[in-house]
Amino acid sequence: MNEMKRFKEATYKMLEAGIRSIPDNEVSDIYALSCWYLAQDDEARYPMVILSYNTNSHFISQIPAASSEAEAKWNYAFWLQNDVVAVGGEDDDHLAAWFAASPHYYSEEQNLDAEEDDELFEQLLQKANAFNDEFIEVIIACVSELFSNGVIKDKFGKHIPVLIHELEYYDKPLEWTTRANPEGVATEFIQAYGKL
Repeated sequence: MNEMKRFKEATYKMLEAGIRSIPDNEVSDIYALSCWYLAQDDEARYPMVILSYNTNSHFISQIPAASSEAEAKWNYAFWLQNDVVAVGGEDDDHLAAWFAASPHYYSEEQNLDAEEDDELFEQLLQKANAFNDEFIEVIIACVSELFSNGVIKDKFGKHIPVLIHELEYYDKPLEWTTRANPEGVATEFIQAYGKL
């Protein structure tokens, strides 16, 4: 089994366990899950996703602070930001093994050298972007499997949207979320998206 598959299997298990660990007394109030995608410490070699959720009661409490009801409901800045589980990042051994085995690998030494070398910086940036594109594809596949395997429906009694996003809302997170969710599940977020 290659390292990317190992990372994907470990990531799926962690996301599944995270969803199952959400307290049952909060489940009926939860309307969406978040997979916030970021580079840990702004270091492109350490992409990560943090799983969290938001509740209707919290969303309603945030409406006065937001520019619109849609912003309060869908903009992560107004969410609880109650981290359930994190995958990837600097301490994820599966991610490190996958990165080391990938054609996009570069060392800490190269990373430091790139601070003084514009050409090397551009080369490493391209490698980092390619690796991060593959990372987000793994996340999309894992979220899609969580739906198809019934994990989300088992926990919440129905499909609820899983947003895959950064702090900025632009076309790519919309595409990631559209691809990861069953058709129609994330429609309200996607329609609100242009208003955020």
